[in-house]
Amino acid sequence: MKYKSLLKNTKLLAILNYFLTSKEDTTYSQYSLLIAMDLVIKYQIIITDDNYDNYFLDNLEIISKNYTSHQDLIIKGNRLLVDLVSKKIKVSTNNSSDKKQILKYIYNKYIVDGYCFHSFPSIYKDEVEENGLSTEIDIKEQNDLKKINYIFNNHNYTNIITRDLNCKTKPIYITDSPAMAYFYAFRSPEYMASLTSTSKYYEYIKDYDKNAFYEKDYTKCKSNLTLLCRHVNMTTKEENTVLKTFDKRWTKLNMTESFPCIAFIKRSDLAKDSLPDIDEIINSVDTIDLDILVSKITDSKYPIIRRYTNINSLDLSVVTMPSYREIKNNKFISKKIPQVVLTAKTIEQPKEEQSESQEYVYSYNSGVANTLAIIGLIIGTLALTTSVIFKVIGG
Repeated sequence: MKYKSLLKNTKLLAILNYFLTSKEDTTYSQYSLLIAMDLVIKYQIIITDDNYDNYFLDNLEIISKNYTSHQDLIIKGNRLLVDLVSKKIKVSTNNSSDKKQILKYIYNKYIVDGYCFHSFPSIYKDEVEENGLSTEIDIKEQNDLKKINYIFNNHNYTNIITRDLNCKTKPIYITDSPAMAYFYAFRSPEYMASLTSTSKYYEYIKDYDKNAFYEKDYTKCKSNLTLLCRHVNMTTKEENTVLKTFDKRWTKLNMTESFPCIAFIKRSDLAKDSLPDIDEIINSVDTIDLDILVSKITDSKYPIIRRYTNINSLDLSVVTMPSYREIKNNKFISKKIPQVVLTAKTIEQPKEEQSESQEYVYSYNSGVANTLAIIGLIIGTLALTTSVIFKVIGG
């Protein structure tokens, strides 16, 4: 999978920055960013040829400055995919036969040979690449979260940590939506995002930083959480316990240096590599616009897939995505490579003394309540073409 060159392209970063910062409405801009990244991932799955990167970026830049709504952005993105496929397979978009070839190509690349996605913070990257994804529970993390939840529950602020904290194993949450995968990636682990800036309880606090966790800003996140503790009227002891536990989890997860990662899992391994209505879609080329039909193939059909067994490392590929803070600042972050001096002590250090933070890859998964909220957020945006489809087909 040739993702690294494009995702590290400074022009792409500048375009994503424009999507995120060119509008005054922050929420609108964040939706735009998700749709843009959705298109970037779909482009790389469908085209799989970096010879088209410059053409793609030039046109994505034009789209970023000319879309009039999220629906318009989706349609223009689909139109660009159609254009690129027509160039790659050397057909026109003017007759039925060629249009069908374009749709078949997109279907085979994106669905038959395509991917579903699982998101996680970069602290787990090496572990996922070596050992795959696990449903095992991190008992130490679970106990930390129970402690926080218990204190908030005592003040009638229930489920600040929304996942089931009594389960013995946990499903691996997978999605077929690139936008949702990216959304999960830059706000994972979900419980930390909720605790520091995204919980519904922050709606009662005026002066908090909504993007603190997205930017992985420790000072702002801790300030937010302190405000929430005091809003709840915790005792000094309770507040200290919550903040100390937050510090512990932040350090274990190395959040300050965290990047969003996505595991690409073959659809065929999940039995999600076909569409029952594909023939009907392809045979509609004379009555429905191609950019609408592309949506009918590539839009999310499985926003949540719960996997209850481990996924082998050989069955996935991990991609590090541009972080929210990189996009906002329009500047890539240079990852620091630790300088290791080999000494007798270093060589003899047993594995048991190494950091336990990479032991449990499953651990960031969100609870059902937050999952459903995110589905509404993302799918509501990406399904904007539905109304257009209904108008076209008279549904």
